[in-house]
Amino acid sequence: MTKRLLLGAHCFAVTILLLLFPALHACVVVGNFIVHAFVLGLQLVTTRLPRVIVPRRRRLDHEPFVSIHVPTHNEPPDLLIQTLQSLGRIKWANFEVLVIDNNTTDPRLWRPVEACCRELGARFRFFHVENLKGFKAGALNYVRQFMHPRSEFVFVVDADYVVERDCLRRAVRYFTDPNVGLVQFPQEYRNIGKGNWGVALDFKHFFAAYMNMANRFECVPSTGTLSLISVAALRSTEGFSENMITEDADLGLRLTLRGYKSIYVHEAIGYGVLPHDLESLKKQRWRWAFGNAQILKLNWRHILFSGELRWRQKLGFLAHLTAWFNFNLIPSLSLILLAPLALLGLLSPLQHYIVVLSGLTLTTFMVLRFGTLFYGLRRDGHSLREIWLAYFTHLSLGWVFSASWLNCLWDHRSPFVRTNKFITRRVPGFIQTVMAELALGTALLAAGILLTVTDFVIGPAAACLMCVSRFAIVWVWHQMRHTFQLSCQVRGSDKNRGDIRGPVRSDTACEVF
Repeated sequence: MTKRLLLGAHCFAVTILLLLFPALHACVVVGNFIVHAFVLGLQLVTTRLPRVIVPRRRRLDHEPFVSIHVPTHNEPPDLLIQTLQSLGRIKWANFEVLVIDNNTTDPRLWRPVEACCRELGARFRFFHVENLKGFKAGALNYVRQFMHPRSEFVFVVDADYVVERDCLRRAVRYFTDPNVGLVQFPQEYRNIGKGNWGVALDFKHFFAAYMNMANRFECVPSTGTLSLISVAALRSTEGFSENMITEDADLGLRLTLRGYKSIYVHEAIGYGVLPHDLESLKKQRWRWAFGNAQILKLNWRHILFSGELRWRQKLGFLAHLTAWFNFNLIPSLSLILLAPLALLGLLSPLQHYIVVLSGLTLTTFMVLRFGTLFYGLRRDGHSLREIWLAYFTHLSLGWVFSASWLNCLWDHRSPFVRTNKFITRRVPGFIQTVMAELALGTALLAAGILLTVTDFVIGPAAACLMCVSRFAIVWVWHQMRHTFQLSCQVRGSDKNRGDIRGPVRSDTACEVF
């Protein structure tokens, strides 16, 4: 709540500043439009690129030793035990599993996991560390010192992922030469069904569109889980950066700067769990957008001007690191700010053009963003109806995508926000969760009405469209109710299964609401 109040205070202060200085306001809106058009245009063009066929070995001469690392902090024991049991069933001769539990203070959460590791045998080792700094990156860096000396690869698996038995055999085959430092697989989910298909596809469009582009432009990042990393490449980067909250994307950039090639393989080898309430979903998206903005803010000179990157890699990193951005908050606030002045006849000629350009920014965003989702998901065979579901879900989360990168410009320091995976009746209330979106939507509706009265065209139309997208957060909240129910079903049914479970296609689950 404190962070929300602080962000609201920043927005209010900036709004007053722009009202007092129209010339500054115009410069901000023009700059926002230019960056918006360049970024979204680049993303749309790269989405149209043909899919890369990634080469792989037909057969393996030997089975190299793989050290599987599972970082965990305050995770539900039953969920993590499912992950460990699936790792124990991997068909591979030479591997170990290192579970690193960092800063979990309640022994009721980590003691059952420690006992599970003992039951699974000598391949599994459990480490519980307190007062460890660096969040997930710190945990991954800490556990590297305990790797088996024969380890050639590190396989990072998040605590909620159940993997296929042949995951290592399939992954290692893509290391076709010593220059390959990373092989990344997509994040797929178990707790999806008809009721939350829009949320699931909004996740999927990132991999279908942006990760294919990253293959084409040779700028593939790690996405934090189901990542197979060469030990030699990881050592060359001195491990994961503990100063970045998206240490995975940062690793991909640093591997590329050191001359290593990263590969994305568009096939599922494991399934995780979607956040099961709207507050957790928004926190996750905030972390992704803020973390990528953090990388850009701290490395933009290196990305744009470094001789170690080719131009297509520079463009690729810009497109990828802005994948979760949108540039709608500034034009939205401009319309809200200037609509009352328009009604009172107090708009200056410069402010008149600000209204027009703000409306144009929002309108072009609607078109360009739909194109990105359409081409990305259509390639995977999804219907137009499914693409619309993903599109409206993405639009409804626009407040998070707009505010996060602007907040990073103000202050790039932010704590790592963990996604809650506990099944509990105590989820944040509806009003508390969607207050920002509903307030912004109401203000946009009022602005649209006032601008219509004053004979504007593009401005009020764009304001009303944005109003609908802000109010659509209610629909996403409804989808997350289904996600919660399917999470109950998955967590109960998968507990003792001997095989992997794919997405649930049922809308019947436990009654919790």
